[in-house]
Amino acid sequence: MKLQSQHIILSFIIGLTAINLASAQNKFSTFTADRYFENTYYQKAIPIYEKYLKHNDEDFESMLKLADAYFYTYDLENAELMYSKLNRLHRNKMNSEANFRMIQTFKALGKYEKANELYKTKLIHNENELAAFESKLKYLDNVEAIGDRFEIENLSINTETSEFSTSIYQDSLLVYAANKKAKGIFNKIFHWNAMTYLNLYSIPKENLDVKPKLLSNEISTRFHESSAVFTKDGKTIYFTRNNYFNNEKNTDNEKINHLQIYKAELVNGKWTNLTSLPINSDSFSTEHPALSNDEETLYFSSDRPGGFGSFDLYKVNTKNFENPENLGAEINTNHREQFPFISKEGDLYFSSNGHPGFGLLDVFLSKTENGEFQKPDNIGQPVNSGYDDFAFYLIKDKDGYFSSNRPSGQGSDDIYKFKETKELIIEDCYQLISGKSLHKITNEILPNTKIELIADDEIIETFTTGEDGVFEFKIECEKNYTITANKTDFEGDSKNFRTNDVRKKENNVDLFLISPSEIEKIQAKKEAEREAKLAEKIKAEKQAEAERKAKIERAAKQKIMTDEPNIIEKNQRIFIKTEPIYFDYDLWYIRKESRVVLNKVVDILKKYPEMKIEIGTHTDIRGNVKYNQKLSLKRSNSVLDYFESQGIDRNRILAKGYGESQPIIHCETEESCTEEQHEINRRCEFEILSFTE
Repeated sequence: MKLQSQHIILSFIIGLTAINLASAQNKFSTFTADRYFENTYYQKAIPIYEKYLKHNDEDFESMLKLADAYFYTYDLENAELMYSKLNRLHRNKMNSEANFRMIQTFKALGKYEKANELYKTKLIHNENELAAFESKLKYLDNVEAIGDRFEIENLSINTETSEFSTSIYQDSLLVYAANKKAKGIFNKIFHWNAMTYLNLYSIPKENLDVKPKLLSNEISTRFHESSAVFTKDGKTIYFTRNNYFNNEKNTDNEKINHLQIYKAELVNGKWTNLTSLPINSDSFSTEHPALSNDEETLYFSSDRPGGFGSFDLYKVNTKNFENPENLGAEINTNHREQFPFISKEGDLYFSSNGHPGFGLLDVFLSKTENGEFQKPDNIGQPVNSGYDDFAFYLIKDKDGYFSSNRPSGQGSDDIYKFKETKELIIEDCYQLISGKSLHKITNEILPNTKIELIADDEIIETFTTGEDGVFEFKIECEKNYTITANKTDFEGDSKNFRTNDVRKKENNVDLFLISPSEIEKIQAKKEAEREAKLAEKIKAEKQAEAERKAKIERAAKQKIMTDEPNIIEKNQRIFIKTEPIYFDYDLWYIRKESRVVLNKVVDILKKYPEMKIEIGTHTDIRGNVKYNQKLSLKRSNSVLDYFESQGIDRNRILAKGYGESQPIIHCETEESCTEEQHEINRRCEFEILSFTE
């Protein structure tokens, strides 16, 4: 029992040791990766973070550093995956800088809808910021609408490693930065991207098929040299290098070796008198020199304290390099502004990821007016893309070079030659609306018509037509408008319409006017036509209803006549056949024996409650015509009263007296017929008027 307990305790201790060892290994892994990350050795940090996160897949700090390492080394597909996972698991922990990098990643990959959605949810906090962002999106739409402004060509000097940041020396040599071309065991590796450090190379600009040469052994070191600019006489060079001078590497308190701008002079064919400019510091980077046309001002980029954020653009006098001046909020943002270039007109080109762009760094142009740089514009596509587009350099008015790390290149950063083919005209989406003022009846042109364009209940523009009656307005896209026409002694006209998002679409809207007297005539004519149509409609409806009822009537008639043998047709008239009903001479009272016969008619009327009949009574010729007419009507009314007494609605019965006008037996005189024949003429008939309502 004791041995078993010791074994259990020993197993527990071993288990704890294994757990602590694994924990220590995890801590060591992230510690090493974190050190690499802090020193910008991203390519070294990436595999360690990847291995660690296989077993700790929700560690926020390590996930974010891995995502950032992917971003900084332009592995944007993996950056997207990791940022998306962070946004799903730790969205509330990501700060604005991390969210900005995530958004830039989606933009670089062309996923603008997702990027814009993230921007609205992550970086916008109020209505003013939202309005500003929507304005930026509209601005980019306007830039994109220009189409391709440049023809671009990937230069043959590009390789799978980096080539970028061109300048022209003495109108003959193309000078650019590239990873060291010679391979050797002593070449240092830039652990940011696991490539060799950069050097300055040159090649004849008119013959790119020859092998490029190192620009100068005198200014080349084992660290970075890039971004060179020369004075016009070719005797002075300014370039960017790591803080390495007189074989001594200098760093800040966190052991970071910053970039600086150096100057050298050409003496006897060699670059000598190398100096570090007074604007440099061990504590921040100073990079990407550019000269004004008079060479009295040096422009550069720096992340020195006191700027707007990240890298800003500055200028300094080349006589003493004292008191560098920030180019201000019109140029600089809280993100990166780098790679300045000054054209012969004094305009500023630079790259930024803080101004409205298509992703990562884009090239912008700020024109100069009265010595001041104006609000910069994105120079458009295809120079600008979703990736880093930078180091814009003009060699003529519309020709030059730029650099980009877009995936369609040879690899990493490439140099492209460009030729501008379209002017940079950035304008809001607009359409044209045109038409004529015309007479509504004759279509004749109406000159001197006042045309008003109205939007949001305000008159935007007014125009009076000439002899041709033509008008035209320039209007915004996706907006509601009303256009009106008015002329003395004429009734005006107006049209409402909404424009779509098709740029420069031409819309035609003619307006038609008419005089009041002509309107009255037209209205009278329309009213007459309306009434005629209404009468025709009523007639048609009545006819249709009559046909419907006739059809029902025919069906009912057919059925009833089939079922009732006492209902007969005679001379195209339908009668209820009964035994004769006779009246005494000169009397209208119903005989007692006649009631039995009348009851048979009552039975039929009760059986068919929709049936309507006519009681038609007749007299003989004895007596005068008027008297006989009245007598026969009295006899019909007597029958009607009897039917009503038997429960028949009198509204179903029409009582008529025919007098002596319809005899069965014709008597020339009273004496020419017997009493029996006169009695036959004194009869009562029951004609069916309708079988249904």
